Amino acid sequence: MAKIRSLKFRDIPKLKKMISMISDMNVEEIAFDYKSFIPFPLNCINSILPLRFRRLTESFVSIEDKQINGMISLKPQQGNHFAWKICKLFLNKNSYYTGSQLIGYAIARFGALGANTFTVKVDHDMDELLELFSKACGFRVCSSEQLWKMEEISLAKNTINKGFFRPFKNSDSEAAKTIYNDNIFPHFRYSLAKTAKEFENVLFAGLNNFSWFKYVFEDNNSIKGFFSIQTEDNENYILDIDLVQGYDECFPDVINFSIGQIMMRTKKFNLFIINKKFQVSGAKYEEYLKKNGFKCVKNQVVMVKDYYKKIREEQRSQRPAIVFSDISRKPAFKNARQVQKV
Repeated sequence: MAKIRSLKFRDIPKLKKMISMISDMNVEEIAFDYKSFIPFPLNCINSILPLRFRRLTESFVSIEDKQINGMISLKPQQGNHFAWKICKLFLNKNSYYTGSQLIGYAIARFGALGANTFTVKVDHDMDELLELFSKACGFRVCSSEQLWKMEEISLAKNTINKGFFRPFKNSDSEAAKTIYNDNIFPHFRYSLAKTAKEFENVLFAGLNNFSWFKYVFEDNNSIKGFFSIQTEDNENYILDIDLVQGYDECFPDVINFSIGQIMMRTKKFNLFIINKKFQVSGAKYEEYLKKNGFKCVKNQVVMVKDYYKKIREEQRSQRPAIVFSDISRKPAFKNARQVQKV
């Protein structure tokens, strides 16, 4: 019988061996790194903290006959301790049941502590993994997210030159949240909406293993867009753009400004742009990227499992309900039912 427990340092050699044996996958792409392991004593301290104070990635392994069959890693969404995302899932061959056990264990563990939303992004061509999350674990599909690469770095010509750009401040987080959430299709909004805190700059951000630059786009004394540039190696830069509906035409302006900001730091780089298909602007941005020298290098299905909060109801009162077969006649029958106060 399989046992699930927290990842420990002594598990790392076994985990690497398991990954190296998965011959039908790209081992280099999924190679284990030490970021999945929280060193002692931080792992012990993190595990006893209330959910709202947890900031670190937490990993669990499934062990049977002293062999590791799988590992799952989750981390909280920055600024929202109720939302957790699955960032790694390693499974041995023929470990469908092990995968469902690991996912179910992680969701039950953090759900009991108060988490109500779990998200994962799965490559669209990984049918077995999509089936595992949807059929075995109850996740549902919320459209997809694409990653586009600019094949040759160049400035766009069809710009509007409207408004101006400036660095993001924490006081802009409410506007950034509104722009992001308003762009989401209504039927995905409950699950994918963000809070203002998720956009704020965090303390000690310089200690992260990546650099993150945030900006806003203003026009007519109002914030019309929020975008960020992220890099881990100062060579590959990922641009994420959210614009107010009606300002889609400023998409090339944002790209040009971002290229200029990156070129102030390095002359040789790769630029990638995230396109969120669960947003209203997703189709427009995809069309632009196709026509202007970008290539789609990754397409991930966004999957969500969430729990709806029960709304507290007022106490109900018993009242008789009388149904008339004809307004001029006696009642056809009586029925006592629950009538909710409005």
